[in-house]
Amino acid sequence: MAAPDAWRTNLFLAHVPSDLVVHLEDLLARQVYAEGEHILVEGEQADRVCLLTAGRVGIYKGAQGARLGSVEAGTSFGEMGVLSGAPRSATVTAETAAEVWSITPSAFDTFRARTGVDLFALSMRAHADALGERLTRVSDVAAQWQRDRMEQYRIRVSFGTLFTHVILMMFVYTSALGVLREFSAEASSSTLTTSALLMLMAAGSAWIMKASGFPPQTFGFTLARWQWVLVDSLVWSAVFCAALTLGKFVLLHGSPAHAGMPMFKPWVSPAGALATLLAYGLYVLLSPVQEFVARGLMQGALTRMLTGRWVPLQAIVVSNAVFSVSHQHLGLGYALAVFVPGLFWGWLYHRHGSLLGVSVSHVVIGLWGTGMLDLASLVG
Repeated sequence: MAAPDAWRTNLFLAHVPSDLVVHLEDLLARQVYAEGEHILVEGEQADRVCLLTAGRVGIYKGAQGARLGSVEAGTSFGEMGVLSGAPRSATVTAETAAEVWSITPSAFDTFRARTGVDLFALSMRAHADALGERLTRVSDVAAQWQRDRMEQYRIRVSFGTLFTHVILMMFVYTSALGVLREFSAEASSSTLTTSALLMLMAAGSAWIMKASGFPPQTFGFTLARWQWVLVDSLVWSAVFCAALTLGKFVLLHGSPAHAGMPMFKPWVSPAGALATLLAYGLYVLLSPVQEFVARGLMQGALTRMLTGRWVPLQAIVVSNAVFSVSHQHLGLGYALAVFVPGLFWGWLYHRHGSLLGVSVSHVVIGLWGTGMLDLASLVG
């Protein structure tokens, strides 16, 4: 802590003659505060001027505790409340261990009775300098706060527009698939039609991303920590595949309707080996496209649009619901079935912030679920 007479050199007393300062010696009350302890509380009655002789204190405003600035040793705070008689307009909290010498209104009255001098009048010049500096600092903080709020609003509007465009695009894509499915009976024809539309949707999504003005990293196009992302996605995908395998095992042994079905049976297209290879190849190529739309665009946009404690969860569920609806052309059972891995991929994208891991996971789980377990036959 500071020297016992450090209060004498405080800015608040800079213009008080030394022969008058001695009359304050028995009128001051010394208090020591630990880091994080409140010294003055917003809304309480102003009952003292505080001379800070050691440490640093922060000034905070409102229920959210917006930080307006700080006061360093050698200066004072709390003057305006005592001068005006109004309740405290902000909370002052010790940001380090702090030493404070307090002057109460009754001490001001006693000083005037002893000396015939108004202590506030003597300290007005120093007080005005300190107040001017403090108002400037508060104005700068308020202006920055306003700029930050405007930037947040601009970002929400931009992502709201982006999300609206993606939803409209998904509607056109799903509707077109529903119509074309009626005219595409062969598996190979259906696969090619679906793939062509998905590529058109990817092109539209890329245009939306570019038009947004945000960098590609915003939508998951990043290789940051790519080794960890890749390993982590493979580990979690293996766990998910194991859960799928266990689930099918339980179903085959617990449901009479599925008794006798093989545990492992790769999906094969009725159109032959070439169509089968084509379908698997297109799945590998187009899985990252689906992740770009569902996770990079929709989940990313919702994360930046929504507010509150559960934003990540809400973004995952809502974007995945739209992702599931986009599979309605394959049947209600299939659309509901993809919802579960979609939640997993949404969590994985939130965990990594990258499309790399979630795209790899989509391919691995999709090929295992279809190429080894033939889960499509269970929901088709």
